[in-house]
Formats: sequence, C-alpha cells, structure tokens
Amino acid sequence: MHIAHGHVDETYINGWRAARILCPANLVPAPGQYLLAQSSPATDSPLPVTVTLAAPTSNGFYAAEPLPVAWAPGTALALKGPLGRGFSLPPAARKVLLASWGKLPGRVLSLLEACRRQKAEVVLLSEAALEDIPLSVEILPPAALPEAARWADYAALDIKRGQLESALASPSLSDSLSLLSGYAQVYIETPVPCGGLAECGLCAVSTRNGVRLACKDGPVFNLAEIINPRR
Repeated sequence: MHIAHGHVDETYINGWRAARILCPANLVPAPGQYLLAQSSPATDSPLPVTVTLAAPTSNGFYAAEPLPVAWAPGTALALKGPLGRGFSLPPAARKVLLASWGKLPGRVLSLLEACRRQKAEVVLLSEAALEDIPLSVEILPPAALPEAARWADYAALDIKRGQLESALASPSLSDSLSLLSGYAQVYIETPVPCGGLAECGLCAVSTRNGVRLACKDGPVFNLAEIINPRR
C-alpha cells in the first residue's frame, strides 16, 4: 500500500469514465482494486471516497463512477492504496462476459485492455447508454444473462451488496448466476471507509466460508463463494 498525492485532471459527464486522475504509477489500482481518496484540504466529506479503475492512461488512470460532484479539474487528492483483491482474468479466457447492475459499468470495463491483449471476445450486459465503447464489444441488456452465461468461459460482475442479496433470493436470476459460479468473479459495491484497518464490519459479506470483509477479502470475490453462503 502506498500513500501519495494526485489531482483530478478532467471530469466527464454521462460516460463510463468519471474522471481522469493523475498520480504516481504505484497508486494506479488494478481492475477491481480500490484507492481511498480525499480532497486536499478535505472539504467534501470527513470519510475517504472509494476510487476504482475504469481504464488505464498515461500518468494516472480513468476513474469509474461514482465520485463526488465537488471534484472538479484541478482538485488535489490525498490517495492511499491500492487496496483489496481485484479481478483476475484467466490467461485462457477467450469468451468474456462483463455485467453491471449499476448506473455505469466502468469497473468491469477496466478489464477491456486485458481482454484485448489476449484476443478475447467480449459481451457487456448493461442498461446504460454508453459511448466510446470499442465496436468489438457486443452490448446486450441484463435480460440476456442466461444465454450469455452459457456462452462465456469467464465472467466479471459488478453489483451492489443489497442488489446481490435480492438477486440470490430471486429463483430465475439465482439460477442464471449459478451457471457462472465456477468461473465468475463479482465486485460487490459496499462502503469500505477503513481500508481494511479497523475491521468495523460495515462491509461484511456472507460467503460459503463465513463472513468476509469486502475491504480486505474483496471487493472482488469468486462468485462460487457467494452462491448459497453460510448463514
């Protein structure tokens, strides 16, 4: 883990990239990892903001939604990280499913560069109207999950913790997720203000191996750990 300073270089509206953040290379998170960030001086919130990767760029990275609206170009940031476990794209994966139940799918789209390097086909499930997505990426609605799950040899999902609990309680959606459980990973969006230091339990996730903390055991989990968790 590293602590350093960076700043917001550009911000974007209605895109899967929320901002471009310039920072030292050792602060750039891997897909699915996170940084804890505060504006300097801290004027937006007493708690740090979780910042995740949408795409790499020179001298920093493009950050995914959500970010504070007060972070305008030029905002100085105190950054800590990278933290947590991220996505791990299998080297043999050639049919990759990316799916987001959030407003924008930036966190799963952070895998696009890795997919390109190993010449993998990519299908994205998202309800968002997106621009600047490579033409090689096929975009389908979330309702296509059952068919896409049977097609893929690896899947990366992004879902809020409360939405995941509801999805697992839905027989139809739970059955579709079960098709992915052997070869899928899921980013569970939940507050992680302590960065794994306090073990406050705010980010607790039920898994087959008991309760885990998204701040240090995640925020990316193997989906097989989450299906039918131990209660």
